[in-house]
Amino acid sequence: MRPRLSGLTTHMKDYKTETNISARVPQQLELDLTVSASTEVAQYQDSSRFGYFSILTRDASGRAYQHSYTLDKLPFVLAEDGTLSKYFSGCKNDVYVSQATFESPCRRVVNLKDIQVAFLDIDSYKLAWGQHRRPEEIAQSFLSLCDAESIPRPSVIVFSGRGLQAKWLFERPVPRMALPRWNAVEKVLVEKMQQYGADSQARDASRVLRLVNTFNTKSGQKCRVVFLNRNAGGGIERYGFDELADIILPLDRPQRPQKSPVNANKSKTKRPIGFGLETLHWAFLEDLRTLLRIRGGIEEGMRNRFLMQMLSYLALSNQVTLKDFYREAQFLAQKIDPTWTYHSKDFGTVYEKFKAHMKGIRVEWNGQEKTPLYTPKAETLIEWFQITEEEQRQLKVIHSKELRRELDTERKRRERGGGSMQNYKERRAQSREFNTESVKALSEKGFSIRRIAEQLGISKTHVQRLLRGVP
Repeated sequence: MRPRLSGLTTHMKDYKTETNISARVPQQLELDLTVSASTEVAQYQDSSRFGYFSILTRDASGRAYQHSYTLDKLPFVLAEDGTLSKYFSGCKNDVYVSQATFESPCRRVVNLKDIQVAFLDIDSYKLAWGQHRRPEEIAQSFLSLCDAESIPRPSVIVFSGRGLQAKWLFERPVPRMALPRWNAVEKVLVEKMQQYGADSQARDASRVLRLVNTFNTKSGQKCRVVFLNRNAGGGIERYGFDELADIILPLDRPQRPQKSPVNANKSKTKRPIGFGLETLHWAFLEDLRTLLRIRGGIEEGMRNRFLMQMLSYLALSNQVTLKDFYREAQFLAQKIDPTWTYHSKDFGTVYEKFKAHMKGIRVEWNGQEKTPLYTPKAETLIEWFQITEEEQRQLKVIHSKELRRELDTERKRRERGGGSMQNYKERRAQSREFNTESVKALSEKGFSIRRIAEQLGISKTHVQRLLRGVP
C-alpha cells in the first residue's frame, strides 16, 4: 500500500538509521559527490555521438538566453571547474542543461534525437517536511520512499539549490520513437511521488535542469550531487529502458464482461501502458517525417494537407502540451520546406480541434462518434501523398493492405526461425529450379510420373505441372 504523509514522517524520524547506513559507503563516493558540471553531464550525454544539447542561462533580471551545441563541444562548453567561462565569460548563476539530445540546434519535442535519462524535479522545499533539512537528509528519505513504492533507486540525485533532481540513467540512448512510453514512465513516477514534491509540470523530454556546480540565485545555494547509486562494479547504476518501464508501468487490464468459463482463458493478454492510440499516432507522425526526409521536401500541391495531417497526429499523440503546440507546429512546418510561407490560421484550426479533443468532445462521422481531429486510414494517406511501395517499406505503419500482409507473414516466419521473406523466396526459387531439372532428367530416363514423384518427394500433380513447363 502506498505510504502517505504520515509514513513520510516516519521516514524522516528514521534518518539517523539511514545516515548510519550511508556512512558505511566507500569513501570514494564522498569524493564523487563533488563532481564537476562536465562530469555529471557526461554520465548521460555522449560527446562521441552526433546530436545537439542545449544550455539555458538567466541574467540578473530573469531574462533567459539559450544556446545549442553539437555534442563534441560539450567538454569545451562545460569547463571542468564548473563554469561556462569558455563561452559565457564566467557564468555560474542559474545555468540549465538539456537532459536529451536533438537532431538540430532547436530544443523542441518534435526535434528529439535520443533520450538518455528519466527524471523527477522534486520541489521538497514547498512542503513542510522538506524545509530546514539538509539536502543529503532529504535525498535519503526520498530513497526510502522509492523502496516503499517499489521504484528502482535513481542513478544520481542532485540538489538544485532548493529541491532535488532524481535521475535514472539508461544503459543506451532511447530513440525518439519511444517517446510515448517514456512519457508514460514519467507520468507514473510523478503520480507516485507527487505528494512528496514531484513537479507534474516538469516532466517533458525537452526539459532543462540546473547544472551541477552552478548557483541558484533564489537560494544562494550551490547545485551539487548528493547521492550516487553504485553498482557492484563500482560504476554508476544504469537501467535498460524497457526493463525499467516494465517495473514502473502498471499493466493495462482490459475490463470486459466474462461471457463463459470457456472464454475466460481467451481474454486478451495484459500489456503495459504506453502502447495505445497515442503510440500509434506518434508512429504515424514519425512516418510522415521519414517520408519528408526521403523526398527532401513535399511538393507544392500537397504541402498544406501534409502539414495539417502532421499537426493532427502531433496533437493526437499527446506528446506536447497545448501551451507548446504552436512552437512545435512551427518547427514541423519549417521542415516541409524552409521557403514555404505557411499560414498561422492553419495552426489555429488544428489547435482548436486539439482543445476540443482534450476536453473529450466528440463529433459524429459516418454514424460514429470520433475525435474532432481527422484520422485517415493508411490507404488514404498513401493515396493523398502518392506513397510508393518502395517508400512504404521504409515506414513503420503507413502500409497498403498487401504490404501489411506480406510484412506480417515475414514477421511470423522469422519468429518460427524461417528467415526473411527474401531468403524464403530465394530458397523456393532454388527448390523449384532443382525440381524442374530433376523431373526432366528422370523423365528422359524413362521414369514414370508415380516413380518420379516418389523419388523427389513431391505430388504426381506437381510432376505433371513441371513436365508441362508450369512452375
